[in-house]
Amino acid sequence: MRKLYLAQNIWSMRGKFVISDEQGRPVYRVVGSLFKFAKHFDILNLDGTVAATVTKKPMSWLPQFVLTVNGRPVAKIQKRWSLFKPHYELSAAGVTVIGDFWDMNFELRRNGRLIGKVAKRWFSLGDKYELTVASEEDDLLVVGLVLAIDYVKRQAAAAASASASHS
Repeated sequence: MRKLYLAQNIWSMRGKFVISDEQGRPVYRVVGSLFKFAKHFDILNLDGTVAATVTKKPMSWLPQFVLTVNGRPVAKIQKRWSLFKPHYELSAAGVTVIGDFWDMNFELRRNGRLIGKVAKRWFSLGDKYELTVASEEDDLLVVGLVLAIDYVKRQAAAAASASASHS
């Protein structure tokens, strides 16, 4: 198992940040679209090539994202309506999520076998997530899932803040 750290800069309008390993060395770079109708995040290898893309479906009642790796769709992440606590559904071959999506503390399992864990780290400037991944082949799935959910949470917080300031 290896650990990856995703730390978002709260002042970045575009959503540019680095995903690093335990020693602080960059592993991936993430670049979000700016002012695009279909919001997306490109996960780049260190040589600048696109390894994966998380794209928000533009015309859906509840947020829905598609994760593509090497140009092939591998997962769909969709927010589901619920009365009290947000619920997300992940559609990926044999992958289930166990834990708390909204508080960003959960495990990913494929056919019952642990493939990754996500833990939000508090007391940091901006949001910081610790991703524990069993196999490098699942890096992009775990990173893509965190990007999609974090984006929805940021949008909800911005909407709540805007409505509170207009009250």
